[in-house]
Amino acid sequence: MLRFGQHLIKPSVVFLRTELSFALVNRKPVVPGRILSTRASVRSAYGPLSVLWKRGRHSLRSEGQDGPEAGQTVKHVHVHVLPRRAGDFSRNDNVYEELQRHDKGEEDSPDKWRTEEEMAAEAAILKKYFQ
Repeated sequence: MLRFGQHLIKPSVVFLRTELSFALVNRKPVVPGRILSTRASVRSAYGPLSVLWKRGRHSLRSEGQDGPEAGQTVKHVHVHVLPRRAGDFSRNDNVYEELQRHDKGEEDSPDKWRTEEEMAAEAAILKKYFQ
């Protein structure tokens, strides 16, 4: 198990691991393909992920939150990477409202999370791009 702030993360959902960091898939992504990356692996993950997602004509949004006033809910330095595509929200800026709801834990209960198997399958696909 890996420690991610107050959470324990199963290695099966991690797709990139370095000596000092790791990147994992999200249990309840705001948009498909959203990942979380601890600070040192951001650089390692961002390049290959941007190539992968740009092939599908996606754009990328990355966001770091440091401190509770910035919306940080996991007490561990990390960055969110969100692939975006035209029409994923009726108004482009609605993603910010959705992220605020998500980060406040609104409607956040285990029955709305993806299964460990779903997350492991996505992590296995992403791992191939980092070998």
